Amino acid sequence: MNTKSIQNGRLHLISLKFLIVVLLITGIFFRFTNLDRKVYSFDESITSLRISGYTWTEMVQQDFQGKTISAADLQRKYQQINPEKTWWDTVKGLATEEPQLSPLYFILARFWVQLFGPQVATVRSLSALISLLVFPSIYWLCWELFGSASVGWMAVTIVAVSPFHVLYAQEARPYMMFAVPRLSVECNSVAGDRPTKFSENI
Repeated sequence: MNTKSIQNGRLHLISLKFLIVVLLITGIFFRFTNLDRKVYSFDESITSLRISGYTWTEMVQQDFQGKTISAADLQRKYQQINPEKTWWDTVKGLATEEPQLSPLYFILARFWVQLFGPQVATVRSLSALISLLVFPSIYWLCWELFGSASVGWMAVTIVAVSPFHVLYAQEARPYMMFAVPRLSVECNSVAGDRPTKFSENI
């Protein structure tokens, strides 16, 4: 009887591990699938504008003066890397028009586009890649909170297949760049609040 119970317990454990692996792979797959099939939103076009080094004000002053401009010309100048601008122009544009945003994501995105091209899938793939760092971060947070690997893997699995997380992981915006440091700060905060053996002895 005990032997059978042990075997059943091992079987359930193996099945659970297999399910976690399948869901994790599925979540990763969804993050990188059809990156170029969704409509490129207005916010994402602003990301490309930041990457180009131009500001919204410069675009309006230079090209919205009653002249006829083709969509291709606008995309070529304001949605791609422009040799006239550098990463420092990206930083200055953010400081002027969107000071609430950290420049780190946009600097990384600029170098990412320089390496792999300005295609929609390429720009979005950076966010998808950064979103993978949420998995170890949420696992670490659960470990600090509960000291349980099972809880950590459960949280990772939920985040992996969460439609909310998958959706924002495919956005060419710094949402995932906000999530990862936030989780890391929470982990350090929880770990720092835990009494050490030395403080307990005192």
